[in-house]
This record gives sequence, structure tokens and C-alpha cells, in this order.
Amino acid sequence: MRKLIILLDGAADERISIFNNRTPLEAAHKEFMDGLAREGKVGTTDGKDYTHTFLVELLTGKPYDIPRGVIEAYGLELPIGEDRVAYRMTPAKVRDGHVEWYYNISCDEEMFLQRAIIKNRSKLSQMDPKMLVYHGGKGVLTVKGEDLLDLPKPPGPAELSADELGPFQEFAQGVSESTGGITLIPWGGGRGRVAVDVRREIAKVPDLAVISKSPSALGVGRFLGMETVRVPGFKEGIKVAGQMIEKGDVFLHIEETDDVSHKCNPKNKLRLIEDIDRELSRYGKRLRECQVALLIDHGASSVTGEHMRMKVPFAVRGGKWVGGGDDSFHENGGEHFPLGELLETILEE
Repeated sequence: MRKLIILLDGAADERISIFNNRTPLEAAHKEFMDGLAREGKVGTTDGKDYTHTFLVELLTGKPYDIPRGVIEAYGLELPIGEDRVAYRMTPAKVRDGHVEWYYNISCDEEMFLQRAIIKNRSKLSQMDPKMLVYHGGKGVLTVKGEDLLDLPKPPGPAELSADELGPFQEFAQGVSESTGGITLIPWGGGRGRVAVDVRREIAKVPDLAVISKSPSALGVGRFLGMETVRVPGFKEGIKVAGQMIEKGDVFLHIEETDDVSHKCNPKNKLRLIEDIDRELSRYGKRLRECQVALLIDHGASSVTGEHMRMKVPFAVRGGKWVGGGDDSFHENGGEHFPLGELLETILEE
């Protein structure tokens, strides 16, 4: 029986008054997800602050500490040798030392940001910068050197002085001036040799093809030597998963549920969950022949836009997992499985 594991990034949430004190996941009309929960098994596992830390522990069974910048450099295939440092770059506005992470970037602003990066790239030339910017103005940067900056991580509020940016200060200021206030803040930095050391310890990984638009999920897959497929969004991801499941087991990562949470619009998050469910329902007959699992990596408040560390739900149907589930898939109870043991439990026949 083929296996499809679907990760809904940041889909868990807090209870919201406009949904009668329910979460967006709980309030959404989602026949596919709720049917899977009813017909299979539901439970909880350990949520993590970020997707890549959740995935590394899920897929290896151990909580390896690999910096976000390093993982995303793998995902975008940027050079990350032992003599380089990698950072994740996130759009932000910095006023009087206060960082406002900027998730509601428009298409025009994103275009201006990319032009500003090109214009100011020479300010980093001494470090041989290699940078790629992807959706939402987010990016990944690798530079030569040994120095590693410990800078604030999104999405929570942060304070940052210009001096803390070190060699990136002039670049960040130049980008901000070129865009009228939007800049890129590096964080999640790590040295390439850290990844090399971790890989030596990992003996075995599951035989899954990873499908995602996110450098985080793709980066974990490439770091672990798994097949990866980059897609532009969840609709194409679901379509590709439906095709690839004919040949082997698949891990599908859907990032949009986290993206919409950071934009602080609960109604849009609910609508997105319903859209994803409808797309999954289109392949319902084909997926009946598979073992299907739904996972969530962490909570993401669609009110504050911040990540939430919490126990997160999972549901699995097929194989030995038939019957005994809850009436819906949401932030529920059920038996708790440590994250490092969850994949083995799900894949058990």
C-alpha cells in the first residue's frame, strides 16, 4: 500500500470569537480531512517552532539542530561549503530599533525589493555573496567567512540595533532607502560544516519523495538525500503527489497555511483550508488505495501572526489504521506520540 503524508504547515491555531470560539481548522468545512479522521486514527505529537526542525526529527527520529539558513541553502542549491555561512533573509521594516516583519508585501513591493537587492549587492562583495529571493520577498544568502551573527528570528516582535547587523548594516540600510522602508534581515545563520557533521550521524532515512514550494521542506529532503520536486503552490503539489503516488511513497508539504497565518486574517485562513480540502477531494478515489496521513508541524496564530508551540494533531487512514477516529480533524486530543516515533507509527502496516 502506497503512503502519502501531507504536512499542513502552521494549520493549527488559537480559538477565535468570530468562529464561535473554534479554530479556523475546526470551523472549516472540509469533507476530505474530516472523513480521513473519522475513518482512521487521530492523535497528537510534539509541535516545533519551525518546519525544518519538525521535519528533521520526524524523518530521522532525532532532534538535530541544523540552522534554517543552512537547510534553505540546500533547498535552493546555493553553495554551502565548509568555508561559508548561510542565512535566511526575511522582509522587514525597522523603526527606532523595532523590527516589524513584513508579510503583507505586495507584488509591486516585491519587485522593488528585488531591484534594491541588485542595486545594493555590491555592498557585500567582499564576502562573495550568493543570494536567491523567492516568493514573498524571502530569500537565502550564503557568504564566505567564519563570523556568525545571532540575530532575531521571525515571526515574533524583535528589537535590533544597526550595529548588530555587522557587515550587513550597509546593505540593509541601502535596501531600505531604495524601497522606501522595506529591507531584508538575515537570521537563522549557520556554517556549512555543521551540516556535514550532522549528516555523518544519520544512518537511515525513509524512502519518500518530498514535494513542496518551500526551501525549508525541499532543503530537509535534499540534506537527507531524498528525491525532491519543487512546485509553485499547493494545487500543483497535490496534482504531482497524485501522480507520483503511483510509483512510490510521497511526502507533500503545503506551506500556504503558514503564510496566510502571518498575514493575520482568520477568515482567509479558514477559506484556504477549505480550498486545500476541495483540491484533495478531487483525488479522493485515487487516494482511497493509499495510506494517507495528515500532519501539522506547529501552531500559527492568524490573530497575532506568531508561531505557537503546542501539541499538534495528526490523522492517519489506511493499512492498520481503520476506524476509531474522531469526527473531525482539528486541534484535538487522542493518544500522544513523541515526534521522533511518529513516522514509524504511521508507516506501520
